[in-house]
Amino acid sequence: MRGWVLLLTLLVAAVWVLDAHWAPPTPSVGRPAKSSATATRVRSARAPITATTVLHSPDLAATLAQFSAHATVEDVQRLRAEVDAACRVLVLLQLDGRVDADVRRDQSRHELTRRCGELPVPSMYVPIADTRLPLDDASNADAAALALANLYQARSPERLVDAWLEAFRVDALPQQKIFPDQRRLLPAEAEALIQVVVDWRECTRLNACGADSLITLKVCALHGCEPGNDLRAAWHQALSPRDFEAAVAIHEWLRDQQSAGNQ
Repeated sequence: MRGWVLLLTLLVAAVWVLDAHWAPPTPSVGRPAKSSATATRVRSARAPITATTVLHSPDLAATLAQFSAHATVEDVQRLRAEVDAACRVLVLLQLDGRVDADVRRDQSRHELTRRCGELPVPSMYVPIADTRLPLDDASNADAAALALANLYQARSPERLVDAWLEAFRVDALPQQKIFPDQRRLLPAEAEALIQVVVDWRECTRLNACGADSLITLKVCALHGCEPGNDLRAAWHQALSPRDFEAAVAIHEWLRDQQSAGNQ
């Protein structure tokens, strides 16, 4: 009897050993395969930094450096102009003495301070084109035609501002067509409103019109705005109704003229 018990025990042990030997291996817990989320993070880490990323990044200095490392010189200069314009606001507020608490500007001002803190203070020199009202006897059909041709071709912010102000200076702008109320801009209005238009165009081009965009923070820190305002809403609050209507009219006229191929 004992012999049968011993033999049965040995058979059970042999079956257990063979089963363990031929069982399919289980994945190692210590070395899991890459998940789709991990692969996505790896791909994202290798993706180039875009201008849109820079304008929304909480770490402005680092992302700007990464962008500058692979972008073209022209793209870097164009983006750097936007960054400097925003960071310059902090200096302008200091020079104007606007440092007291203001619930409509403080949030944007503090965010700009945080983002711009590791960047050099931008130059305060900003060239302004000559916008003296043209003399009656200075009007010239050829000069006006050339000014409009240059305006229709201008795409970058700097060229657009210069071309707009030159067209204004030689009285080439068809203001009676641009503005439904037939108004005539003063030089200071021409300068201020084209800057609003440039902001709208650049934020659209860069997909950076939201509340956390550096372009929007610039406007809100300077003029104040409600929390969550995008760029258009921020300018709507900053400008008088008349000036806002004028900015919209200029923006739409330039868009229509340039898209129509008037070059």
